[in-house]
Amino acid sequence: MPSVQNKEALIQVKKILSENPEFVLSTYSGLNVAKMTELRARIRQKKARMKIIKNSLFLIALRESPVHSAYAQNAEDQLKGPIAVTFLKDDFSMVSKLLVDYSKEEKAVEVRAGFSEGKFLKQSEVKELAGLPSREELLSIIGRGLKTPAQKIAIGMNEVIAKLARAVKAVGEKNG
Repeated sequence: MPSVQNKEALIQVKKILSENPEFVLSTYSGLNVAKMTELRARIRQKKARMKIIKNSLFLIALRESPVHSAYAQNAEDQLKGPIAVTFLKDDFSMVSKLLVDYSKEEKAVEVRAGFSEGKFLKQSEVKELAGLPSREELLSIIGRGLKTPAQKIAIGMNEVIAKLARAVKAVGEKNG
């Protein structure tokens, strides 16, 4: 029979999972408190949160979640040893990139798997998504793409007006 503490923890995990359906599973064993605090601060800057949850509680929460239940078995294979769960609402690539980059600095952190857009992702797929541009970077690229034609139109309109002005001036000078 689960303890009262575990029941409360399960309710909390279910709530977090319903509010933040996407997540990344990673190891953290061997990371000291200062480095873990630094990593969590970086994650919070990306509007995500890292939680250390008992693997069994997380697995139960996944099985009872309407969104995640079909993928609980896939996650169970990854829930071996101490695992940190980074929950996020959106921009999976930005948070996964942060974790993948941090794992290059700290060997204690290793991305194991993830869940994004209704699909369970293996480690290789999470790393692949980490290589994609973030939403902010994509919006910047699109913005630059949209700005260029507008600049060309403005320059073209200025040229037409300038040519018209020169023509009017030339006619005025010719007619005296």
